[in-house]
Amino acid sequence: MQKIKSLFASENVVLSFVLALIGGVVYLIFVPKFGYFNDDWYLMYAAGTKGPSVFWDVFAIDRPLRALVMIPAYSLFGANPLYYNLSAFLFRLLSGLFFLWILRMLWPGNHRTTLWMSLLFLLYPGFLSQPNAIDYLCHMAGLAAGMLSIALTLRAIQTDTWTGKIWFYLASILLGWFYLGQIEWYIGLEFFRFACILVLVLRLNETLWKKAVRFVQVSLPAALIPIVFLVWRLFFFESERGATDVDLQLTDLRAEPLKFLINYSSALLNDFMDVLVQAWWLPLRRLSVGFNSQQWLSGFGIAALVLLLSWIFFRVGQKPEETESGIRSSWRREAVWIGVGAIIVGLLPVILVGRSVDFKNFSRYTLIASVGAALLWPLALSYVSNVRLRNILFGILLVSASLTHYANGFVKARETKATRNFWWQVSWRAPQINPGATLVTHYSVAAEEDYFTWGPANLLYHPESNHEKYVQPAVYAVVLNEDTVAQVLAREPQDYSNRRSIRTYPNYRNILILSQPTPASCVQVIDLHQVELSSSEDSRVVEIATFSEAEHIALNEPFRAPPAIPFGAEPPHTWCYFFEKASYARQVGDWDEVLRLGEEAISQGYFAKDKIEWMPFLQAYASAGDTARLKKIASFMTSDLPALQQACHMLTAMPLDPAADSEITRLFCAR
Repeated sequence: MQKIKSLFASENVVLSFVLALIGGVVYLIFVPKFGYFNDDWYLMYAAGTKGPSVFWDVFAIDRPLRALVMIPAYSLFGANPLYYNLSAFLFRLLSGLFFLWILRMLWPGNHRTTLWMSLLFLLYPGFLSQPNAIDYLCHMAGLAAGMLSIALTLRAIQTDTWTGKIWFYLASILLGWFYLGQIEWYIGLEFFRFACILVLVLRLNETLWKKAVRFVQVSLPAALIPIVFLVWRLFFFESERGATDVDLQLTDLRAEPLKFLINYSSALLNDFMDVLVQAWWLPLRRLSVGFNSQQWLSGFGIAALVLLLSWIFFRVGQKPEETESGIRSSWRREAVWIGVGAIIVGLLPVILVGRSVDFKNFSRYTLIASVGAALLWPLALSYVSNVRLRNILFGILLVSASLTHYANGFVKARETKATRNFWWQVSWRAPQINPGATLVTHYSVAAEEDYFTWGPANLLYHPESNHEKYVQPAVYAVVLNEDTVAQVLAREPQDYSNRRSIRTYPNYRNILILSQPTPASCVQVIDLHQVELSSSEDSRVVEIATFSEAEHIALNEPFRAPPAIPFGAEPPHTWCYFFEKASYARQVGDWDEVLRLGEEAISQGYFAKDKIEWMPFLQAYASAGDTARLKKIASFMTSDLPALQQACHMLTAMPLDPAADSEITRLFCAR
């Protein structure tokens, strides 16, 4: 019992606990508000239709070992994004703890600086994909496994018994193959492994030749990790995905080596600066655009709490007797070449396949290189002789990282809310969407891939696969871009896509447009038989609006509520609820219901912020001859001339009595 108490009272346990608190404050505050992002949609749809074993097929084309993470994860967590986020955070925390273990084995006397390094690694602000936890669970698991693998390699070297060495090396090798099997470009982390080994060997009190021999001896078992992986990857595994096909990506090197070296050296330099310098301010500047004073106040509150916990972290972990003179003098020299090398080699696998760091879309490429940034910043600060100034500068780095992750979490939570609101409004408007329809969506969350749209649409309307043997959604989608516009205008026929064993058949002659022109707008179903377009509508939607077929909505089906996972709770029934229901009632010809909904909305104080949304109600009031309501709505629409003109065209085309027709002309057409 005394041993157990001693264990839990030990410095390492307390350090781990405080580091977990710091990480939790930074990463977990918005986790309950996160839903699905990006690739999460097709991953969860595929698993929902065919079970967790589908991940073997999904990842077979490029990273088959990712199934080893996703199959047990889905078996445990199902489709709930909360548990994936908590698991991803746990792996992120473990990677930071293993990183600290590695640093303590490298520089055992330098407690303060190794604490700084581990904290910067954990909170590194250049990696912004943490909220995308379902898809990035493999990244986080791989990172933790990679760090543990390196730590076990160093432990094997420092262990005196052969039995201990064998077990540590064996575990290190297996974990090494596992982490590289998750993400192949993580291989840049192997530089960090062998750099750490070299540092330990160079400290031996032996001749240079004996050190070289010793380095080879202790490195040989660890060398099996990259060698076996590369042999498998280059000579046995055939990637079906161009971005991960090494031979395909190195074609330029063989064709024009000089041009290749110049271009890629320039890209490497730019990415080096992104990882080391720009990560601390550029993502924060981009993410915080439009923040109000309340949001900034909350963010600085989080940063202040991080500073407090970090102070506790250093008080616990820094030895009272630690002084500059008592620290091995060579640590700075070791840290600088390991740090610079870790950034360069961490980026090289990415650069060589034509990718680069982009804090908006490709922040993940900073993750391995962040090891170098975490080493170099404390190294630079160690040259500041004034202790107070040094602590202030380090505090600025912590505040920057904390604010960046706070802003990132806030933006992602807002994105989840916007996505959920969009599809809830679709569910209010459309009881069912017929199989075979091809959706085109436009709203504040950009659909960069087709599954950003068909994923939620099928989870809502067709959660079962349309094919017995493989994953095939019932409803398809195309991305709203210039190519799609050209293909719709050219009346291109049905297309075919087989993405990660998921088969889709989008048809450019068979589209249904769902548009939310502004965040204040409601979802608007574009109907070629009665085209109504917001003044704020995207120009690409305008170009293809006359091809959108509202007949893809099955009107006689019962309405269905979106499942709480991933669509959340039903939003309040404000203006958009009444608009969507009125639009449906208009489509089925139930003018009495439109009138009822209009009166209820107005009586509760709800009004259209996007003036085009008055159209169903205008038609109902015109049909009923309610000129008083028409006059009232006309007064709301005077500030939106395009909407007013569309109302004039639509209402004057209706069969109305002469008095109503005259009043409509005066109200909507005399401008």
